Amino acid sequence: MSFMDSKFSKWGEVETAVLSQSLAKRFARVMLAAVLAASFLPVAAFADEGGAVSDPVGNAISGPNQIQYGMTAQYTYNNGKPTSVYEWSYDPTQENGGAIKISSVDKSPNGQIVSVTGTQVGYVILRVSEDGQPICKRKILISRRDITLTSGSLEKMYDGEEHKGGSVSIDGGDLVGTDELDVTWTKSLTDVGEVDNEFYVTFTSGTAANYNITYRYGKLKVTPRVVTLKSADLSKEYDGEPLTNGTAAIAIEGEGFVKGQGVSYTFTGSQKIVGSSENAFECIPNEGTNLDNYQINKTYGTLTVTDRSEKYQITLTPNSKSVTYDGTEKSVSGFETLEFQINGQTFYVSGVEASATGTDAGEYPVEVSGQAVVIDPDGNDVTDQFIVNIDDAKLTIVGVDSDKSASNLPHTGDSAALYAMGICGVAIAAGAGALFTFRKRNNYK
Repeated sequence: MSFMDSKFSKWGEVETAVLSQSLAKRFARVMLAAVLAASFLPVAAFADEGGAVSDPVGNAISGPNQIQYGMTAQYTYNNGKPTSVYEWSYDPTQENGGAIKISSVDKSPNGQIVSVTGTQVGYVILRVSEDGQPICKRKILISRRDITLTSGSLEKMYDGEEHKGGSVSIDGGDLVGTDELDVTWTKSLTDVGEVDNEFYVTFTSGTAANYNITYRYGKLKVTPRVVTLKSADLSKEYDGEPLTNGTAAIAIEGEGFVKGQGVSYTFTGSQKIVGSSENAFECIPNEGTNLDNYQINKTYGTLTVTDRSEKYQITLTPNSKSVTYDGTEKSVSGFETLEFQINGQTFYVSGVEASATGTDAGEYPVEVSGQAVVIDPDGNDVTDQFIVNIDDAKLTIVGVDSDKSASNLPHTGDSAALYAMGICGVAIAAGAGALFTFRKRNNYK
């Protein structure tokens, strides 16, 4: 039988045929030499320790002392007879029995080469025999296969759904043969944040005992959902009332809110006098809405109050006064009121004065000076929205009636003398006339 006709059993054992006559003679010579040499070898020559073990004729098995589970290494027994046919087999050791598969036997100018694959972690004894007689053995460790399991990184925008899972890659080589495993994810993320994408594996085929497993974790990341809220542009003519958003709608742009979530609004923007300001607002999350899961961008509209096309008109009425002449200076000043109600708002006028003075009987017009300034309840100058009118007013000094009795005037005599002097019936203001002294004439009847 040629060498290439050899077959391997499940465990890699060589099935041999009947030897030819020439090969039998050669076998006899080899066995004789082996018997002679064996008498000089120590018992340890066939011990189970690792490393090359010499055979009776000084040949050895070369190759690594250790191979990983699922990996293949080559071993050679070289006795200087490249055409020889060898039988390869193995035995598991008692302390930690492993298993191998002898997958091929090749001829080589330097001897015989076998490919050995580790199929179970532990120790084995690799044996080589010739013509049914063991001639050499080698202790080999089948070690655990080193693999690294790495989870992928997953990132998404917040959508209110649980975020987990992904893929697992195997670095350092794939699983061996039909080995299979299931992945169980141990971390998940719903709200915005970042965690390790942790997991563990369970072998559904094969065993974890054949592997040294290193875990590496990617990241689970949830990013904020981008929502832009925009308030309206609003305007009106000045009316003394503040301009606010009122019932105007807020525009929602971007990704929008997750179904069932949202916000309500408190508007803080206000414009009362002529000018512009932001239509500002604050967001209040609805129940079940976490604003940390959103990137809220606010775009404020503009609140604009313009000048009135028709100004408010108010009229200032200076105080008038009427007094009776008594020879002293008389005066009047001020206005009936400087406060006015418009649309329920109280406005104040300042910056003007009104006054009139006089002594003699007559009418004196009240004169107004200064520039009227209209102030709203908040102290704002809103004069430009008003036309200020001013009524006429006067100070009236009324003279004494001409028929007033002179008997009321001061004198030192009786009234007969007044008539005698021809001044009866003339009114004289107190302090303005002369002091008269009357003497009784003897011939006055």
